[in-house]
Amino acid sequence: MDETDTGQQVTGHEAMSAEAARQWAEQRRATVRAEFQTPAWLGPARTDGAQIPPQVEPDHDELDEELVAPATAPRNPIPDVAHWSEKAKPRLVAGALLVASLAGVIVCLVLTITTQSVGAIAGLVGSAFVAVIFRGALMGTGITTVDLKGSILRIRCGGVLDVVNLADPVHLVELIGTPDQPTWRLRLEAVDGRVVDLGPKQVDPHEMHRIVEYYRAIAERDKRERERRFNR
Repeated sequence: MDETDTGQQVTGHEAMSAEAARQWAEQRRATVRAEFQTPAWLGPARTDGAQIPPQVEPDHDELDEELVAPATAPRNPIPDVAHWSEKAKPRLVAGALLVASLAGVIVCLVLTITTQSVGAIAGLVGSAFVAVIFRGALMGTGITTVDLKGSILRIRCGGVLDVVNLADPVHLVELIGTPDQPTWRLRLEAVDGRVVDLGPKQVDPHEMHRIVEYYRAIAERDKRERERRFNR
């Protein structure tokens, strides 16, 4: 056998060995894939069903039927600061007459200076007299103003200041009637013992009635707490 035949035999033998090695490697890969098969739900998208297995509802997600939703904030909350001023028609009339009399004084004074007539002088005297009378009437009947800050009510009338704590269970705070009645009254006992009455002319009865009921509920709660504490 010559060298040419020997080379061809060696080349054919190497080709057969490479093919056998490739087949053996393919068999090993198939065997490994079979041993470590990927679950179907992790594989490619499937069209015959859901990809995620059904979930069990946990027990802690169940709501207690006895739980009640928290109450919403009141539609009209209690104001922390408020101010009321007396609405008295007689004072408005007296004020209008005072302004008119002052205007008459000015006009009559000008006419007296320019004409020096008896009528102008009489008008000046009369207007001045009326102005003094109504000015004194307004000063004698002071307007009532009421200021609220927290539970403290400050009432000013004719230069007198009365202070009332609406949440104090000791002092008198009494509502008389309903806000829709003209006879509605709020009777208060000030810190110094004076009793003050407020009506629809001094304050807004609907708003004040609601405020007083709120703070009197607090006062009643504090009173029961004190009684329970000292009766132990």
